[in-house]
Amino acid sequence: MVKKVLVPINPLKESGGLIETSIGIAKQLDASVHLVVCTLKDDTKETKDAKRRALDEYAEKHRKRGIKTTCELIDFGGGADELPPKIVDVAKGYDMIIMGHYGFDKMYRFIHQSTAQDVINLATCPVLVVTEGEVEEKTRRA
Repeated sequence: MVKKVLVPINPLKESGGLIETSIGIAKQLDASVHLVVCTLKDDTKETKDAKRRALDEYAEKHRKRGIKTTCELIDFGGGADELPPKIVDVAKGYDMIIMGHYGFDKMYRFIHQSTAQDVINLATCPVLVVTEGEVEEKTRRA
């Protein structure tokens, strides 16, 4: 039974699909949601402030739709490639992770796995991956 859902968000890439999906799933399952945004070592003060504002906005969207929602800005301080183990660590005690996936070109994918793929490989709970709309459009053209 899914009652606690973790939603890690990259607000610099989020276009709405992940937020709407997490709202819909949480409503269907009558689950609570914990939204998480991590700051990275290279983030400027302005970027951190923008991430905080976006996180508060996403939490408010969930609450307006009647979902019990908490949120957390984690001052991670690592690089993007170090995020998957951090997400999995934060997910301990949660029943599901819902996260976004953003497209990269073939060369980048050859060298790097996506954060979502790494989380899937490391997680001990189900992971629902939401492909962002822009990626879906690229996929249709490919």
